Amino acid sequence: MILSRKRKRLLLVFLLCSSAIYIFILAPMDTGYEAADERSWVDFPVNYSHLITRFNFDVTKEIRSGDTGERNWALGNCSLESPESIRKDVVDLRVIVITYNRPQSLDRLLQSLNKAEYDNDNVKFEIWLDRSIYGQISKDTLTTARNFRVSYGRCSIIVHSTHVGIQGQWLNTWEPSAQSREMAVILEDDLTVSPFFYKYLKLVHNKYDSRRDVSGFSLQGTSLRHSDGHCCLNVATENKVFLYPTLGTTGFSPKRDSWFMFKSWLNHITSNGQRPPLIKDHVAVTWYEDLRRLGHEESMWEMGYLYYTRMQGEYTLYPNFKDHQGLTVNWFEVGLHNKGKMEEDSNGKPENGLLRSWNPQYDQLPDEPIYVNNNGDVIS
Repeated sequence: MILSRKRKRLLLVFLLCSSAIYIFILAPMDTGYEAADERSWVDFPVNYSHLITRFNFDVTKEIRSGDTGERNWALGNCSLESPESIRKDVVDLRVIVITYNRPQSLDRLLQSLNKAEYDNDNVKFEIWLDRSIYGQISKDTLTTARNFRVSYGRCSIIVHSTHVGIQGQWLNTWEPSAQSREMAVILEDDLTVSPFFYKYLKLVHNKYDSRRDVSGFSLQGTSLRHSDGHCCLNVATENKVFLYPTLGTTGFSPKRDSWFMFKSWLNHITSNGQRPPLIKDHVAVTWYEDLRRLGHEESMWEMGYLYYTRMQGEYTLYPNFKDHQGLTVNWFEVGLHNKGKMEEDSNGKPENGLLRSWNPQYDQLPDEPIYVNNNGDVIS
């Protein structure tokens, strides 16, 4: 009887170990997004140029035919395009949506983009879909992108040729030419945008793009203190905007020249087999070290950006509306960096909400925005 119990225990241990090996080795690896339903993964050609005409023709055909039956996935008007073709577009605003396998989150973001104001400008929406480490894509996410019927502007779906992860999604999607004057905003798929996000972006780009100490523009209304990770930065609202040494990725619009120089510097560093140095006195270093122990440090591309912008004396410009209202809000979906613990209000919405109305006073931006350090203190 004792021997039988030992055998049972050994068998249980064996089964548990086998399960763990499957989870960590055989199952699709966590790439910074929520876990995939393996039934939703499908193969997709690396070079899909031969599919583009057929794909886009089928969509157009079914829209014209009025078919609203089982094939309603084809009612969208986003065309499948290659990375090379989309870079030939001339636009005023390029909205880059990066996604992997969160179809519901993607749909929520796209619907909010449809409700935004674009001032009759030339706008292009690009949905960049990453692959798993095995080269497959999420069928449900692709279907959601195909379903999206943009109400203004043009829309493209671009599938990466290989798995690129969060870093590749951020750094390999916006490639403006040296002559381009377009604006771009990069949005992860678990965000929602304010109807006025573009109105604000036009305003701050026009006002501050010429400043050498500005690297880009964040759309988020709430930020931690990056000296200790505590919430929140509280800047007097008499200051409509402020300059802060840490970028905000809850909707980020890089300044073209700064973005280009940063990526050139990073490519030079990494091509020599080096890693960007870590800055001191910043809570993100702690997060980075935790991820490095798990083997996921490559997901924090921001560490290189933090070092580069500090070295260059560059800052991110943040909005500063009443009650921490933002031009974006983060739903904190489950992923590598989040556990899905979004703080909600009584209506089940993100606690720190979106800017829902525009006061003409917002148009009056200061010539000299204040500087705020990572501890939240105003500095000279």
